[in-house]
Amino acid sequence: MASGILLMDIVLASPMQRWAERTMNAKLNGYTVRIGAVRPHLWRFAFDLNDLVITQTTHPNPPVAHFGALRFSLMARALLHFKLAGNLTIVRPALHIDLTQIQEEVRSHLSLKERGWQQAIESLFPFKFDQVKVQDGSVLYLSGGTASKPIQITQIAMATENVRNIAVSKDTYPSPVILEGILFDSGKVSFKGAADFLREPLVGARGEIRLEHVPLDRLAPLAEDYQLKTTGGFLSLQGWLEHTPEAQSAHLERVEFTNLQVDYVTSQATKTIEQKHAKQAIKLAKQVRNAPKLQIQVDSLSLRNSRFGFENKGARPPYRVFISQLSLDLAHLSNQTGQEASTFRAKGAFMGSGASTLSGKVRSSAKPADFEVQLEVKDAKLPDLNGPLMAHMGVDVADGLLSVFTEIKVKSGSIEGYVKPLITNLRISDRQKDRGKRLGKRVEMHVLQFLANLLKNRESKAVATVVRISGSTGGPKTNEWEVIRKLIGNGLANAILPGFQGPPTDHPNPSAKPGSPK
Repeated sequence: MASGILLMDIVLASPMQRWAERTMNAKLNGYTVRIGAVRPHLWRFAFDLNDLVITQTTHPNPPVAHFGALRFSLMARALLHFKLAGNLTIVRPALHIDLTQIQEEVRSHLSLKERGWQQAIESLFPFKFDQVKVQDGSVLYLSGGTASKPIQITQIAMATENVRNIAVSKDTYPSPVILEGILFDSGKVSFKGAADFLREPLVGARGEIRLEHVPLDRLAPLAEDYQLKTTGGFLSLQGWLEHTPEAQSAHLERVEFTNLQVDYVTSQATKTIEQKHAKQAIKLAKQVRNAPKLQIQVDSLSLRNSRFGFENKGARPPYRVFISQLSLDLAHLSNQTGQEASTFRAKGAFMGSGASTLSGKVRSSAKPADFEVQLEVKDAKLPDLNGPLMAHMGVDVADGLLSVFTEIKVKSGSIEGYVKPLITNLRISDRQKDRGKRLGKRVEMHVLQFLANLLKNRESKAVATVVRISGSTGGPKTNEWEVIRKLIGNGLANAILPGFQGPPTDHPNPSAKPGSPK
């Protein structure tokens, strides 16, 4: 008896392989399935599909997916009740996402439903699955720039139950799901929720998502396409996601970046692409803002021990400005109107020396813009800014400290605020620094030094002014003559104290309030 069943398994193997390939390929559009072998096990109502490979018709290399085995077995207890139900184990599924193949998908304008994926699976397994398991799965993004450090999820393990073979109502997720994996070699990703695997044209799912200590260096090749040079960094987050073909929502309770280093790099060669990216960003922001089918909410976003910079390779000389030791906290972020205003507070070191704080609030979805910003930079070393000073003003300095205090408020289409820069211990000309410069340039440095000494306040030893900003958001105005008057007045008579201006006052004598301009 046993030998007869074994013989039947051998006899049925090749016909079942041809039937499985023919059945699946008949449903697919633009893709081809190849099965290495079929192993029937009649004695336990089971069969295995081994070495299953899926290729894109127009770009067959590399394969889109490779499955070590699909192992299916009918449940005996279900048969006793005249029902068909089974278990499926997917062994070593490896999905490959190739940029060329993605572009082909976009060009084809065929939906996933028209591709026939769900119909192909249902034609081979027209049963309800009591359990489905994935063992040692992986997803790999293939790109020339990511070859050394591939973008991938490995060690994927998934378990789900009650995968039905009939459609359910749109708001129902009948199949509980638990998924875990390793993201970018060391980061952990997990999902715990429920799914509707028969939702068309895409699977529907909702549940809790967690990422822990995911290294972001793998995204560096992709970031370079947008003039971003990134080094290191880790991401952790926790929240809830829901995805259906009709709508998507994300409620993230915690998002945290640590040890992230980012520089935006610009040059003459990138000006055209930067304009293109800017237009794309504006278009995307308009699409996301108040989108009825996309709900995004972030309760808390933080940045720790990071550095952000701006590098201008197109300037002469090239230069870089940055803020290091950056810590940032944002709260109440949303793409929908009617939400609580977002608040932010950041601390860092401008050019590595100037203690800086930035705080404020913003209604990101408000129209017109509605936000308040307060910035303070204290005692940044001026020689560290010689690059942008030479590139934009044609001067450099030998010594000095820069402090900046500014408050800006934008509401109902108007802008009001001020910028108050203070420079202390300014020394422009220096014999060692100016050695090798032409005579005219050295004379210019001495003249500037004379003017700086003339404008310097005798008590505070600082050069300072207050620049008022006002007008509509279409074109805020500053009074140039007021800037000059404040510079001269500060240098020859009065002192502008460091710190913020404080709330507006109608007092006839502004000097009565500490920190106000004379």
